[in-house]
Amino acid sequence: MKKLLAAALLSLLVAPSAHAAGAADTFQAKCAACHGKDGKGQSDMAKKLGVKDLTVTKLPAAEIEKVIANGKGKMTPWKGKLSDAEISGLAKYVAGGLK
Repeated sequence: MKKLLAAALLSLLVAPSAHAAGAADTFQAKCAACHGKDGKGQSDMAKKLGVKDLTVTKLPAAEIEKVIANGKGKMTPWKGKLSDAEISGLAKYVAGGLK
């Protein structure tokens, strides 16, 4: 029983970091081209598109999810291209200051 409890607790500690790593990889693969590798919007493409610095966003994750899913302005909608879990993970990653 103690081993089962220890395994459950360990999985809770490891899961968020693995989830964040997956979101970071998805960000680099799908978002960095426009938002910049660091999310600060300082790349040439970001400047052309007028993207905002995502590291200082005040939007809650739920609002960020909507923007990722449905797009906004020049941003491509990702619904149907990314899974709901990927969109949710990205939203949390961005809401957390890309950490």
